[in-house]
Amino acid sequence: MFKIISFIITFLNRINKFIWKIIIFLSQFIKVDEINHLDDKPEDVKYRLFNVDDPALIEPFVKMEHKDYKQLIKDNNIKPIKRRNGKSISIDVKCPCCGAPKEYLYDNTGKQNQFECKVCSYLFSIHSKGDDVVLKCPHCRYLLTLTHHRDDFDVYRCPNNNCPFYLKNKSSLKAHDKKLYQEHPEKIKLRYIYRKFNIDFPALQKDYRDFIHSPIDLSKAYSSQYIIGLCLTYHVNYGLSYRQTASILRDIHEVYISYKTVENYCKAASSIVHPLLEFYPYDLSDTIAADETYIKVLGKTNYIFFWFDANKKIVTSYRVFDKRDSLSSIKAAYSTLVKYDTLPESLKVISDGNPIYNVAVQYWTQNGLPFKLYQVIGLTNQDNISKEYRSQKQIIERFNRTLKYHYRPKGGFTSLDNANSYMVLFSTYNNFLRPNKALDWNTPVQLDELKSISNMPNKWIELLNLGYKYSNIYC
Repeated sequence: MFKIISFIITFLNRINKFIWKIIIFLSQFIKVDEINHLDDKPEDVKYRLFNVDDPALIEPFVKMEHKDYKQLIKDNNIKPIKRRNGKSISIDVKCPCCGAPKEYLYDNTGKQNQFECKVCSYLFSIHSKGDDVVLKCPHCRYLLTLTHHRDDFDVYRCPNNNCPFYLKNKSSLKAHDKKLYQEHPEKIKLRYIYRKFNIDFPALQKDYRDFIHSPIDLSKAYSSQYIIGLCLTYHVNYGLSYRQTASILRDIHEVYISYKTVENYCKAASSIVHPLLEFYPYDLSDTIAADETYIKVLGKTNYIFFWFDANKKIVTSYRVFDKRDSLSSIKAAYSTLVKYDTLPESLKVISDGNPIYNVAVQYWTQNGLPFKLYQVIGLTNQDNISKEYRSQKQIIERFNRTLKYHYRPKGGFTSLDNANSYMVLFSTYNNFLRPNKALDWNTPVQLDELKSISNMPNKWIELLNLGYKYSNIYC
């Protein structure tokens, strides 16, 4: 038996050496940067390649009513368009400016969604929804054309080849960038771009209030309030999973409840304290740090958008989204901006170089909630902004590590609702219960109702009572 095992080990060692020889041989023909390593971290994007341009010029749309398109065709001897590809416009469309029929319309994209009138040279799209304004480039005053139609916004681009913005960007390209632009023009942005948002603001407000749901009515729970307070203390304060919390209740307190009951208690508690967390009258400073970190939901990467008062250590936005996109950033910004009674003129937000924060600035500036954004790029101070505001960015990075310390034993979440419920509880714990060294070991928000309470389970019970009061005020 010993000889057989020894023979197998020797055989496997020889195979291992042979495999390594093959790997070394193949590595001579493969570049290291072309190998995609599969790990659980999201893709590291070079955010410097993205930027948000200045707002477009918005001018009223003027319809040509003084002359009929037939008269314009007669005066200028304009003939119908001869389409080289043999395709015709199949939909019923006409120029909204002069009324010319489809025989005089160019199909700019070939997809019958954007047209140019040969009679009056007006550019329009079938997605324009009858707006009474036109968008023009702020650099050359050329009419913008619709290039992409998204769920949350439309992307307009300046098509003018003589636009100063386009010519300046093109002339500043280096040799390797010029070669890349010739091969892949979509990878380098040269033309002016404008996003026209079509986000329903009332729906955004409703979503901000109602994204937390309770599986049970906590007032009808079989367990006492103190046991519910124990569940919240072990699960949130000490970062134990539902199963660990149920086990410690059984082994130490002789309380026999299942881990599923612990989960229901915690999720129900999150829906109760959510109004307190959102509508409490915080005294916020004018310096907010913003960042996104990732967690796992059913094994897939989801993103927490943290907005955090860098001076008073108060979490103002904490929601989990399945995508790291512009709409998520806009919603996260809204959760912070509405916590100010009056938005300070000196309000500044410090973030990394992710362009979705620029989009959030653009959207909320258009909707009357402006703020200044300062982006800290990279790990070293390459510019003055990074040098001045890196300390605030490091504060929220440290807070992200605190979250990961509490989150790691859970090994991810089974649903987006579970993840958001936990983030409500964790943010409530941070704002009202967790002492902070930078605040001389005081909590970020000091509630008078908690000063006379000596133990943590009863403090959680008092927060639940306050949550009920705020839900009655803001329902």
